[in-house]
Amino acid sequence: MRHTLTIYKWEMRKIIGNWRKTMTVFLLPALLLLAAINIFPILMNYLSTGHLQSIPITVIGAPDSFRDYIDTNEKASFYSITWLTSEEGEELTSDEEEMSRQFKKGRVFIRFVAFRENGREDRSYLDDGWVDVDEDAWKKKKWAKEADLILEEGRDFVGYLEDDFDTCVEDFYENLASGKKGNIRTYMQVLYDGSASSSYLQARQFLADLGDGYSDYLLEELGQPYIEAGGGNRWETDAFNPFNFVLKNRANANYGASRTIPSMMILLMYYCIYSLSAETLASTRQSGFLTKVYLTPISKHALLTGKALMVITVGAVSAVVTYFMLFMSSWINRSNSAYSMLPFGLFLTGSQLLICLITLFISAVLMTFLCFAIIFRLRRMEDVIMNLQVPLVLLIFEFFGNMFRPGAASGVEYVVPIHNSIMLIRDVFLGTFTWSGFTRVTVMNVLFAIVLFALCLMNKDGMTLVSQGGTNDIGKSRK
Repeated sequence: MRHTLTIYKWEMRKIIGNWRKTMTVFLLPALLLLAAINIFPILMNYLSTGHLQSIPITVIGAPDSFRDYIDTNEKASFYSITWLTSEEGEELTSDEEEMSRQFKKGRVFIRFVAFRENGREDRSYLDDGWVDVDEDAWKKKKWAKEADLILEEGRDFVGYLEDDFDTCVEDFYENLASGKKGNIRTYMQVLYDGSASSSYLQARQFLADLGDGYSDYLLEELGQPYIEAGGGNRWETDAFNPFNFVLKNRANANYGASRTIPSMMILLMYYCIYSLSAETLASTRQSGFLTKVYLTPISKHALLTGKALMVITVGAVSAVVTYFMLFMSSWINRSNSAYSMLPFGLFLTGSQLLICLITLFISAVLMTFLCFAIIFRLRRMEDVIMNLQVPLVLLIFEFFGNMFRPGAASGVEYVVPIHNSIMLIRDVFLGTFTWSGFTRVTVMNVLFAIVLFALCLMNKDGMTLVSQGGTNDIGKSRK
């Protein structure tokens, strides 16, 4: 035990004693990947819209209330808004070729329409007035047939005229406050190309950032008579209980993060472990230094355990550092782009975080002994590096596969070493974690780690340097 701790402290001192190496091991991989995943939504936005940051939005016939709402909303800075009057909007939307071109660029159109009831008409008025409608014959027959059905059911034919949006909203709330029945229709139409993913994502992003909050703004600014009469919502939930703000955002954020963070932490942790294993074991064996240490009274078990503890510690800490960097990246991502790989509001509870840390530590143990087993089995440094990189390549494929994964993991996936850790952490983020799954993954990974460690101990020549002739004189002298 004393020799194990001595080896561990000696190896840790080589890492921590050099600040450049410390930065390279703990921060550099995470920083590079963090930069990549934050640049990704910007590049996707540019490729789809031609804009680096601001999302192009065209607003048609905007009422004064919406302009005031945009001026007071901090998320409006994420959008490049083109304002058109109703007449300009009609001219633009009538040009199908231009609209198609705009949709392909990812542009979203917002149009405001308000109608007020213009009275109920009987059948004679409808018959007399129908010929004045400037439509083609097919549309005349279609609407006439619908009108016939309405009148046959004993209902009147209701006519509506377009009116000012804000005025209609004010009258609507006044009618609600006084208990009057008023037939007013107001719409904020979001127009986008449903067949183009870029246009759809931009529309969804607009609704999340600005569209959904506009109705609350209208109630606060134009619905005072209704609020004073006891209607509406007087309380700002987030101001009353800030924790609700976290709960509201974490559902979407944790779901989005489940596609990237689990595989990202395992990928970076393996990169760290494979680099340290190659340096602390393969390189020292190649230089002959490991052989010299092997000839000292320090046992093979103590030597391996000490080096493995250092690799496990550094690998696990690097994964934790990666997680907290991604956590902070999520909470500063207020723009919350539709292409974002780290949505705003990522949050794990204490128990969820503890499960992730335990899983990461056990994964670090398994990956360390996997690297040690590869190094012990191969002799040439070129072969060692090539074989150590195979799991790294597989984890890169795992990262992209998990990003676009359509559904939940199957039961078989929880028995595949390393991959099962990614699936378990993914379940934690999704809120589908089970203790039976945790037990199965932990037992499987621990058993594999024990087997790999035993293989390393049974390998007689793994720590000694082989001469060019293929004999091992130094190793024989130990015997």
